[in-house]
Amino acid sequence: MSGCGERGAGAAGRTAKGGVYHQRKPRASPLYQCADRHLAELRSEGRLQRLLEERVIERFLKCGDPHHGFARVYCPECRHDYLLAFSCKARYFCPSCHQKRVLAYGDWVEENVLAPVPHRQYVFTVPRMLRPIFSRKRGLLGSCAVSWSDC
Repeated sequence: MSGCGERGAGAAGRTAKGGVYHQRKPRASPLYQCADRHLAELRSEGRLQRLLEERVIERFLKCGDPHHGFARVYCPECRHDYLLAFSCKARYFCPSCHQKRVLAYGDWVEENVLAPVPHRQYVFTVPRMLRPIFSRKRGLLGSCAVSWSDC
């Protein structure tokens, strides 16, 4: 069963992986409201250091808004369609677009990089008082990591 013919869902409600698609409401988010409210102020005070910063905020404000472009998605099987608003693809600023890229990258790493064995990640931090010592004598950091891995 493709998922399109399921009762109550239709193509307008199904995603490629079988989940239900819920249209975002970007204007309702606190980040959108803050960016929209303060962009003019940031421009006038010259607080945007680079043109890229201004462009990212402008693209974020247009993200998910069908007034700024959309694609019509159609399912020939159940003959339903819906509008899918374009996204800004702004990583690190737009939570929705960044999350999509993080998930896609995670899937790629899992399929193409990692061996099919359990993996663990350990984060080793050096206390602030010891950091100047390790910055001057980098070899000590390797010795410390080796001794830690033996534990």
